[in-house]
Amino acid sequence: MEGRLSSQRYYQGDHHPAGRLVPIFAAEETDGQVELALSLGRKAASLGETVLMLDCQNGAMMEAAGIIFNKTIYDALYNDADLGDVKYVTSNEHFTAVAAGKVDLDSALGSLAALSLSYDWVFVVPTPGCTPAHVRLAGAADVSLLTYDTAGDQFMRAYWMIDAVRRRDPKFDPVILSTGSRVDAVETAIMLTDTVRENLGAPPPYAGHAADEPQRQTMAGRLIERMKEQAEQSKVA
Repeated sequence: MEGRLSSQRYYQGDHHPAGRLVPIFAAEETDGQVELALSLGRKAASLGETVLMLDCQNGAMMEAAGIIFNKTIYDALYNDADLGDVKYVTSNEHFTAVAAGKVDLDSALGSLAALSLSYDWVFVVPTPGCTPAHVRLAGAADVSLLTYDTAGDQFMRAYWMIDAVRRRDPKFDPVILSTGSRVDAVETAIMLTDTVRENLGAPPPYAGHAADEPQRQTMAGRLIERMKEQAEQSKVA
């Protein structure tokens, strides 16, 4: 579907957007991160909540969503494009997507602040890995999701990311999901949580295997409710 440009703000009656910032991290390059992000965004939009998706993966998420775009945050920063012109509203008016383009994660997030105030959910899909920008994003988030592959000892990459973020933000408690082969999902989840518990304290909650089909939409619904509760708890704290 082709996106249409819009700078519309969604305020309905006395509704004030919740503005929950949710990065969807991948400890390494693996299948499932983009699909998970889209399933969460679509589920939240189907519930009548407004959603802004930020693609920091060079258009991979936009392509997967079927959105044709030609303006990015890079154009707004360096090519005199209007910031409103980088927003693409899909056939569901509650679901808006933005591509970062060639800007780095820190620059994209700086611009995102001007866009995000009109939305209940702001899902960020950064590149896989853990850089200082990822750590800063995790520290600013209301809730984070962290995916990792079940192959071999790849779960340790998720552990290293949790360690890196907790050095700056000891309360970092992402919801973790496994991807890849389901055969080793339970075993690797146990190894990850045990390793975190032994070395870093309380382990993050394990939400299951993100690549399960056809259960993905069911999982998306459960995750949306869990993230709402966690975001509210973080605000109270």
